[in-house]
Amino acid sequence: MTIATKKTTRRHPVAPEDDDLLRAVFDPQISPDAKRVAYVVRSNEPKKNEYQMSIWVVPLDGKQPARRFTFGTKDHAPRWSPDGRSLAFLADRGEKTQIFLAPLDGGESRQLTTTPHGVNELVWSPDGKRIAYTARVGEWKDARDRSPAERAAPRVIKHLLYRFDGIGYLDDRRMHIFTVDAESGEARQITDGDWYDQQPSWSRDGKWIVFSSDRESARHDRPNGLGRSDVWVVASAGGRARKLTRSRGAAVFPAFSRDGRLVAFQGHENGDAGFVKNFHVMVVPTTGGTAPRSISAGVEVLRGAPLRWLPDGKTVVFLVTERGTQTLYRAGVANGSTSKMLGGDRHIQQFSLSRAADQIAFTASWPSQPPELYARRLGSGARERNLSHANAAFMSVAELGTTRRMTHRAPDGLEIESFVLYPVGYKAGRRYPLVLYIHGGPHMQHPPPFAMRQESLAGAGYLVLMPNPRGSEGYGETFRGMCVRDWGGKDYEDLMTAVDALVQRGVADPERLFVTGYSYGGFMSAWVVGHTGRFRAAIIGAPIADHISRRGTWDCLGADEVEVGSPWENLEEVWQRSPIAHLPHCTTPVLIEHHEGDLRCPIGQGDEVFQTLKLLGKEVEYLRYPGGFHNPDSWPPSQNVDYMRRQIAWFDGHGGRVRAERASRDRARTAKASRNGLTGTHTVYTVRLDGRR
Repeated sequence: MTIATKKTTRRHPVAPEDDDLLRAVFDPQISPDAKRVAYVVRSNEPKKNEYQMSIWVVPLDGKQPARRFTFGTKDHAPRWSPDGRSLAFLADRGEKTQIFLAPLDGGESRQLTTTPHGVNELVWSPDGKRIAYTARVGEWKDARDRSPAERAAPRVIKHLLYRFDGIGYLDDRRMHIFTVDAESGEARQITDGDWYDQQPSWSRDGKWIVFSSDRESARHDRPNGLGRSDVWVVASAGGRARKLTRSRGAAVFPAFSRDGRLVAFQGHENGDAGFVKNFHVMVVPTTGGTAPRSISAGVEVLRGAPLRWLPDGKTVVFLVTERGTQTLYRAGVANGSTSKMLGGDRHIQQFSLSRAADQIAFTASWPSQPPELYARRLGSGARERNLSHANAAFMSVAELGTTRRMTHRAPDGLEIESFVLYPVGYKAGRRYPLVLYIHGGPHMQHPPPFAMRQESLAGAGYLVLMPNPRGSEGYGETFRGMCVRDWGGKDYEDLMTAVDALVQRGVADPERLFVTGYSYGGFMSAWVVGHTGRFRAAIIGAPIADHISRRGTWDCLGADEVEVGSPWENLEEVWQRSPIAHLPHCTTPVLIEHHEGDLRCPIGQGDEVFQTLKLLGKEVEYLRYPGGFHNPDSWPPSQNVDYMRRQIAWFDGHGGRVRAERASRDRARTAKASRNGLTGTHTVYTVRLDGRR
């Protein structure tokens, strides 16, 4: 099966409804013979209001189109057997995610595991006889399996770390490593204990498994507990694990060198302050007794991205974040010398190397290009090939804006870089309504790989300004730490002078300025409206509004001490750094967006902003979406489409760009969407000025 493209003679600027055509492409895996690539495609299923995942396979040379390999709705994590004759993958074909095995020469896939709580990740042994995987163990029951009395029983909380965004409550289940025989399906538990073991990787001889785990005695009561871990090694037959690192920070995605003498991993030794410091690629001897050594000190390693050893055993390949992009680097183990392998203005998100390391498959995207799977032969002059064409239908109907870099000097002389998304049909000499779009973190970066929220604004005729103020990642560790204990200080000045730069260049209309952001961007949007009246309207997404009330209600408790400070030490400073303290000065109409299931920036923060502005007699509305975590990937498709419509309507209704032809087009699209079942499948509470819903 190939991906069908919709033939049309007319393209239109991106609109919210186009989100249903967009495909996410990820997790590329080159086959052992370097002839094929398996990967995952995620798509919207509007009628069910959910995302679906399937596995596709395509020839690495790109001479044949991709074909869909699995036809489940939740199939992912494809992994080739070492002989290339079968493909293991994770799928939910009933109640829990399990490992399935599909032969490449035809035939039905078969279920390999039956774990009661589901499987999380898998990796083949080098000889192809076993698969290591992680799964939760414990006596926990699904709510439907509990008696009425069990459902009514309280949660007994004994530890500081008891819930986490994206997971929910941390019950008595613990993640451990198992192996399963690829033929018989016989499983064996390799690790156990009151901790979480994850990210297993085999030694080349199959005798050992290295993994990441936090087994320190204070693990459950450490304020930033889930940000700490060590590298451990255990015999693949089971037994006592041995620690290789020093419990001084994070140590994730470990991998053995070819000769088994070293383990490379991603991490740091900066304790709870690690989230304001660079991640490194580090190596440590498997014999232990030696401190880990960084081999990537000159670059900023992308967090949470696995690394790969080259066959020479002397080089590690990994992803780096730099100046708004994500690029591929290599580092020499002996001397820590680094060099770029693949770059450009794009986000390389995941990659897979052939066994000979002469070919690479990778997924990449950029604001002007939705995610796709690419391949190339490594070496000078090699040409890249788009293997997936997953978003051909989207690109056949949607016309995207153009993204350009811009730099300006902050008041203290520091150079600040921004990315400006120009609307379709942009004409020099005209002034456009501008939306200042502030990223989260604060230690994240613009631009996003491909974001419909920004693209839909550009499609509606808005100029979208995406600055990287001090504190953003990708500009070095010193720059990354510049906003610490200064939220709302010089980072705010960086944002305002970025707006000034576009106004002074004759691009942005100073009478039609708007602001929005999410998470830290929500904090800063709330800060902005309390400190200036220059914006016609604001949308505050999942804000951090009150540093005092948020303390103890979110899931990253250790970040407060580093980023803002302790209220017990300086209550007035912490209060003055809270946007809620300055909202009496707000003259800007505000729309608040928040999800009720958010544990990173709890819903109470949105409540505080709404109630404060309402009591002060300000113009404010509240989108209180049911469910969801902080991560937008946890939201159903209908909520994303709904929000994009509302953000355009909010800015349009407060002096933004309104064109009759666009209004007519949107009405037609909305009617069509309704007929196709794209609306009416979700619940969104909008609190109006009169207090009714």
